[in-house]
Amino acid sequence: MIDLNQQLIDLFNKEEMLAFFDFQLSLSGNEPVSGLCKISRPKDTDQHTQYISLLFLIDTPNGAIWEHVNAYAENIDWSKFEAELPGIETVLSIPHLHHGTGIYFKETAIYLKSDAAASKYYVSNKLYPAILKIMGLRAGELVFWEDLPETKHQLKSVLAEKESSQSMLSRLKDFFGL
Repeated sequence: MIDLNQQLIDLFNKEEMLAFFDFQLSLSGNEPVSGLCKISRPKDTDQHTQYISLLFLIDTPNGAIWEHVNAYAENIDWSKFEAELPGIETVLSIPHLHHGTGIYFKETAIYLKSDAAASKYYVSNKLYPAILKIMGLRAGELVFWEDLPETKHQLKSVLAEKESSQSMLSRLKDFFGL
């Protein structure tokens, strides 16, 4: 049995969150679906390997919507990031292995060249616009984690909560005020 909440907590512990935003994705013939995108980098990295991790959490209320989101994600041309963004070495789309959770997970790692940095400027002026353009998302405001009050322990509590009637994505949106 896969504990998705625990996997998210573990991911939050391994990575340093840089920013996040909420979004809507329009799928042909369906109502738009909503989601969150977490932009982060590894906490413990050497100077030779630097990457930005994008984690998309997309609400999928039923199996048919999950299939539409999966088809959309499989057809994204991730190589467009290399052409659109300066300082990109390669983009690695990580396959999604779990189905049927009510949330679609998609993770992508963007490896940077040694002279590029995942700065606040780079994320807000280069990466964020590229994500919206390439993926065709309608997004809310980009929020930087460092601009929020200390909330790490509160976030772990929100993720670990299992008795709530809200979905994990709804709890996260409420937590971030989206």
